[in-house]
Amino acid sequence: MAGSRKRNIGRVKEDRISVLPHNILETILCCLPIRDAVRTSVLSRNWRHCWTMIPNLEFDGDIICSASLSRSKCHARELNAGKFVSVINRVLLLHNGPILKFSLSLPSFCDDQIIHDYVDQWIPLFLKKGTQQLTLDGYVPGQFTAHNFSSLDLTHLRLAYVRLPYPPASGGLTYLRIIELVGVSTAEQSIMDCPVLQKLTLLHCVGILPMNFIAPNLKCLHQRCHKMTSEDSLVGFKNLTEFSYWLSSEPEMQTEIPNVVKVFGNLYKIEKVYIANHFITYLAAGGSPNRLSYPLAYLKTLSISYICLNRLSEVSCLLCLIRSAPNLCKLNILASLTDLGEEGDFKDCWDEDYEDCSVDHLEIVTFSNFVGHKAELEFVKFLLAHSPVLKTMYINRDQKMENDVAVKILEEILKFSRASSRAEIKHLKDPFDAVDYGPWVTEDYVYG
Repeated sequence: MAGSRKRNIGRVKEDRISVLPHNILETILCCLPIRDAVRTSVLSRNWRHCWTMIPNLEFDGDIICSASLSRSKCHARELNAGKFVSVINRVLLLHNGPILKFSLSLPSFCDDQIIHDYVDQWIPLFLKKGTQQLTLDGYVPGQFTAHNFSSLDLTHLRLAYVRLPYPPASGGLTYLRIIELVGVSTAEQSIMDCPVLQKLTLLHCVGILPMNFIAPNLKCLHQRCHKMTSEDSLVGFKNLTEFSYWLSSEPEMQTEIPNVVKVFGNLYKIEKVYIANHFITYLAAGGSPNRLSYPLAYLKTLSISYICLNRLSEVSCLLCLIRSAPNLCKLNILASLTDLGEEGDFKDCWDEDYEDCSVDHLEIVTFSNFVGHKAELEFVKFLLAHSPVLKTMYINRDQKMENDVAVKILEEILKFSRASSRAEIKHLKDPFDAVDYGPWVTEDYVYG
């Protein structure tokens, strides 16, 4: 009995975590909030300095205990900002290793100006520590200028709601592979040379367009804006493989060349496309050819949100893209519920050139916001009849559709002929969401 007790005590005393390799301990600490990572220093002598070598530092309002926040009616935000900056300064002072990633999300209870001024003081430290990824988030929109990062060799830059005060071409962009800007504005047009840039995200930016970037290796472009400008262009981005565009307002419809040709005429390597809201209206302006002059041979996934299948111009644009993508595998459609247009007879539209419309590789279709209009049924009928390898068509019905109506429509759909003997029709609970901007982009950012 006594011997067994001694063995149990020995097992309790054995510290298996502390003897792990240092790189594994760093990985564990990187998964913790910075506040908890620092607290591990009190565990034992072996842990005292472990946190000082973690390469990723992420700061937000949680690093300050809520009980320590100032409740004063006067200067509360200034006092809280002082406490917030004091914690960050202490962490930076004690940190001994490289800081590859620095992320700062400004809490609402702090004065933005105070924190903004301190960031300028930290930039020389970022240079010394070899910082490669920088995120600054939470500023009051439009009130603060961005910091001059030209001295840093960044590979990943995220900025939200700041103004660029200097020509970015002055430096600091040579090594950038990812740029993500939300609500960023600039007063002067600049050309930014980004020779290795691969991903560019521009959400509700003012004065900053893709054409402002010389990025011959750009592969992924995500853009959301309130209105189109005549300067919008994708010329020079022939290596794009992924492209998304959300347009919030009605575009100008006057154009001599079909817009679908302007946008997709040079995207020879595109593999994944997501177009949403009024951008499909923009693409349809000027008419749509039967197919593009150069096939989108690599396009595998096409997603269109808020398309009105009752509008002949938008249907023609959709057919143009389908015909131009001979290897299309997945099609996502989210129908418009706000503007259904005048329902007409589109049977002839779908009947025309059936054999000329390549859907030979289409395997998956999702149809969201389905209300059962005739134009929608003709579209479903067309896809079922001319998709020989179709595996599944997912249909997400409009929430307002009554069950008995849904059953009748489903019975009608089940009578449609199918080119694929394996094709199944399944219910889709939630509408599809085609673009993932990452966890740092909140819903407020996305919808401006």
